[in-house]
Amino acid sequence: MKISELSEKVSLLLSDTEDGGFDGMCILEDIGGITRERAALHPDDELHDSICARVIEAANKRKIGYPLQYILGQWEFYGLRFRVGEGVLIPRPDTEALAEEAIGRIKKRGADSPRIIDLCSGSGCIAVTLAKLIEGSEVFAVELSGEAFPYLTDNIRSNDARVTVIRGDISDGRLLDNFRDEDGEIFPVDCIVSNPPYLTSEEMAELQTEVEFEPEIALFGGNDGLKFYRIITCLWKELLTEGGLLIFEIGNDQESAVTDILINEGFGDIFTAPDATGAIRVVGGYYLG
Repeated sequence: MKISELSEKVSLLLSDTEDGGFDGMCILEDIGGITRERAALHPDDELHDSICARVIEAANKRKIGYPLQYILGQWEFYGLRFRVGEGVLIPRPDTEALAEEAIGRIKKRGADSPRIIDLCSGSGCIAVTLAKLIEGSEVFAVELSGEAFPYLTDNIRSNDARVTVIRGDISDGRLLDNFRDEDGEIFPVDCIVSNPPYLTSEEMAELQTEVEFEPEIALFGGNDGLKFYRIITCLWKELLTEGGLLIFEIGNDQESAVTDILINEGFGDIFTAPDATGAIRVVGGYYLG
């Protein structure tokens, strides 16, 4: 099959898919090794049957809603590459707003070696980004899922990031012992950041097709979507220094509820930040002790 013929077939398969042109281009390039330049300059090049089969299989998967990121096996976040696949939440542009806000506020505080914990770390996109962009930082990534954990460790390694991984359930208070010295004294933590599961029961019942392929453990935040905000704010604040930063990604219409949780647990100077669409995507505050 010629490049032009394969390109046409992929376009036809994805004609009813939102952003089908972009998806097809990614599949041709990443799965078939066919760059846009080659397709434009050498449309009559003959391709090996195995290449065509892989590309068509990938396009058929995308046609039924299978996530493009899983098909490609990797995705970009904040200019860095992260390996992804079934069992791990896909990094999204929304979460870049969380990373950007955390980076700016941690740097503004000016600590020489800020200690940062990323809870519900998943692919590690937040932990790795903070470790790479905040000089001298000591970053910890906490994740429970056995399916997500290999992606987390691999992404830390492939991005050459200085991140310590801890496997466990963030609702288990024993995890905090990882941040105590031999005398039981807490190591001071400057920032806790998290993109926790925050979808409600109603939202889980109305998921877009491609989101249904992502792990429920990384999506469902209890009936009202606020379960993990309550747990993290109540339990993990113990590790924060006075004035330490706790910063969350939030779901739609959760700004007021998460703000109230923070205030009720002793946080002040509450702030918010929007994502690229202008929707409030970040809520955080400083621990008053």
